[in-house]
Amino acid sequence: MVKTRFAPSPTGLLHLGNARTAIFSYLFARHHKGKFVLRIEDTDRERSRKEYEKALIEDLEWLRLEWDEFYRQSERFPLYREFAERLLSEGYAYACFCTPEELERERKEAQAKGIAYRYSGKCRYLTKVQIEKLKTEGRTFTLRFKVPEGQSVVFEDLVKGYISINPEDFGDFVIIRSDGTPTYNFVVVVDDALMGITHVIRGEDHIPNTPKQILIYKALNFPVPKFAHLPVILGRDRSKLSKRHGGVSVRYYRERGFLPEALFNYLCLLGWSPPNTEREIFSKEELIEIFDLKDVNSAPAVFDVDKLRWINGVYIREILSVDKLVNYAYPFLKSAGYKVEENYLKLVLERTRDSYDTLEDMVKRLKPFFEEEVEISQEMLSKLKQMRSKEIIELFLKKLSVFKPDSPETVKDLARKVTKELGVKPKEVWHTLRIALTGRLEGIGVDILLSTLPRERVENRLKYILSLLG
Repeated sequence: MVKTRFAPSPTGLLHLGNARTAIFSYLFARHHKGKFVLRIEDTDRERSRKEYEKALIEDLEWLRLEWDEFYRQSERFPLYREFAERLLSEGYAYACFCTPEELERERKEAQAKGIAYRYSGKCRYLTKVQIEKLKTEGRTFTLRFKVPEGQSVVFEDLVKGYISINPEDFGDFVIIRSDGTPTYNFVVVVDDALMGITHVIRGEDHIPNTPKQILIYKALNFPVPKFAHLPVILGRDRSKLSKRHGGVSVRYYRERGFLPEALFNYLCLLGWSPPNTEREIFSKEELIEIFDLKDVNSAPAVFDVDKLRWINGVYIREILSVDKLVNYAYPFLKSAGYKVEENYLKLVLERTRDSYDTLEDMVKRLKPFFEEEVEISQEMLSKLKQMRSKEIIELFLKKLSVFKPDSPETVKDLARKVTKELGVKPKEVWHTLRIALTGRLEGIGVDILLSTLPRERVENRLKYILSLLG
């Protein structure tokens, strides 16, 4: 059975690249009717924060990712110590008593020679007597993995192909820190093996870690999983996506009114090409059906916020039910201070959903539907006075007492009657009504606004403008 995992560190908000990794891992497991595991990798005590763990889980749930098993590494420390002792007793690891100062001198010497630093391995050859003497003196120590000499580590990456790395490039590495906490490359092996992970899907920045982990798998006699390293995500300038490109976290886009379905859909398109189709809009169920790692491109993917915005707009306009859109929109409108009644909101959204691409845009565009009073600037008032606005509004109010403009079509019919009776241009009627009802010259169609706003609110706004026009 296929089993994948997503293993974030709670040291910050969920990055878009990590979210894509989670999605690909989830889709691959579900495609093969397997299991998906969420594991919080919080062994870094200094940088891990509970608030980040909470935010990670919230954002994964918002993206509609369901996991079958949940683990937290900080709750598994005794297990790691057990396997570290096993490596030590079987000769695959050794105690290293080198001080930070000694290691820093080694690094500077390597730097002076212009070569990459790797640990000299001098503690590797300490005798039992020497080790006991150092422990008696109270010297702290780390545990290092004893890297085999004279052999390269070769593995087949499901995205990148065959990769060969010489262990001499990194040397003996630490698996247990001097404070007793385990390091990433060690615990990830123990966890993946004991959890039965068959496929490790992660970013290509982890490729240098893979040979270290394979060596530990073999030393512990664990089966080695298959690896798939995903291409990096770039900004528009083709440098690695970072804060200088704008928002880089799921939370950033969530708070700006992007929908989980749209972000999920778009992230799938970064580095993966759906087979035998040029479609770009897919439901989660469709993605589970067609997703496979063989269709993942090894080349970097470029994050395009305009493309994401377009996809988000498609979901708002064409895919989401109005009831679901109401559920998404309500918190944004309430946060903006609007008084929202569900049936009215549903009507507003039904008639305006083709006018914005994000819920943040929606809040701005829908302001005239929810504000109690409209502010008219001197500039807009001057524009009204340059037209026959007073006559237009007076006639419109008169006709409102007879006609009921309850659809965009009836509003247009009413505007035509006013235009004909006053002998003015249609533009003059529409501009007058728009400024009177919104205080602006741009926005959602006046026919939609007039047919949707409560009658009392329309009449109050028109009468208020008349009072200003004298």
